[in-house]
Amino acid sequence: MNKMVIDGNMSIDVKHLIDNLHLPDDDILDMFSFSFSGNLLTSDEAVRFIHFLRSELDKRTQ
Repeated sequence: MNKMVIDGNMSIDVKHLIDNLHLPDDDILDMFSFSFSGNLLTSDEAVRFIHFLRSELDKRTQ
């Protein structure tokens, strides 16, 4: 199995998501689809993921 190398560079997609986390959940869901292990997340799962990202990023700025 090949490992992904994390070198501190952010993909354009991830940067775009992070730059838009200030928007309402519905706006983010209109712009992005989220999947895990090849399975598309439900709206509820995607909203929980968005909230998780916001929470983790808020911790970094405190």
